[in-house]
Amino acid sequence: MKTLFTFILVVLTFVCHTQERNVETESVTLDDLITFVVEHYSIKTDSTKTKNITFLIETYADDFNTEDKVILKQAFKLLSNRVTEKDQISIVVYSDLNGIALSQVKATDIKSLLYVIEHLKSSIKTLEDNGIEIAYKFAEENFVEGTENSVVMVRIPDRKPEVAKTEATNTITTTKKKSNAVVLTAIALLPELISVIKD
Repeated sequence: MKTLFTFILVVLTFVCHTQERNVETESVTLDDLITFVVEHYSIKTDSTKTKNITFLIETYADDFNTEDKVILKQAFKLLSNRVTEKDQISIVVYSDLNGIALSQVKATDIKSLLYVIEHLKSSIKTLEDNGIEIAYKFAEENFVEGTENSVVMVRIPDRKPEVAKTEATNTITTTKKKSNAVVLTAIALLPELISVIKD
């Protein structure tokens, strides 16, 4: 809840600056990120505007868990196939870790994007107090005229283990929330897989 209030406050604080420069803000949960990429980033054509995207990703530990890494990697791989070398991507993190993890790289530089996802903590050169504020300052400072400048906030649902009590043994066991990441990935990639098969 505190993070939500901080996000709203920062957005309102920077709304005057971003309206002048037109930095668009989008918000999506990690579980819906692949679908978001499919819906918002169509395959590039000559008439499509160049993009300058700052991904603002929530963290809850020093690293992403395996499931989160799979979703993030698949989303960035998909995105890199839908953009050109003129498009730019940055990654800023907030919540548990705060800071700039990746400063503007070509959106097709999948190697750099995947490295940051795999080595998050070591990718942040300076830890900050407020990642949300840093993301908007960064987006404003690196605003590129004539492009679609945006901040995409990726919220990660609570990944802390759930504690359940079993009646038979009266002991506490830890279970993780199940996710449909594999199904989501397959569904999101289905149109592109069909087009590859047709060719």
